[in-house]
Amino acid sequence: MANEREVLAANEAFYRAFEKKDIEAMSAVWSQGTGSSCIHPGRATLRGWKAIQLSWETIFKNTQYLEIETEIMMAEVRSDIAYVVLV
Repeated sequence: MANEREVLAANEAFYRAFEKKDIEAMSAVWSQGTGSSCIHPGRATLRGWKAIQLSWETIFKNTQYLEIETEIMMAEVRSDIAYVVLV
């Protein structure tokens, strides 16, 4: 079971990978399992790492510059699930 510090570190790693458009770093924070899912704004649900990876590669290829700033509102760790609420 992860603790809050580990969850926040994973959250930070996700946003840094996103900002740097680094698919290798992005793949390090995503589950590679078939149960993974992703919903980009305004899009259908993607299931499985292969579809998710392709979507991130497309986003990265079609985006020139990203600068992402986040403000953590709260992080919660309960049993086998954790979430971060941020702006």
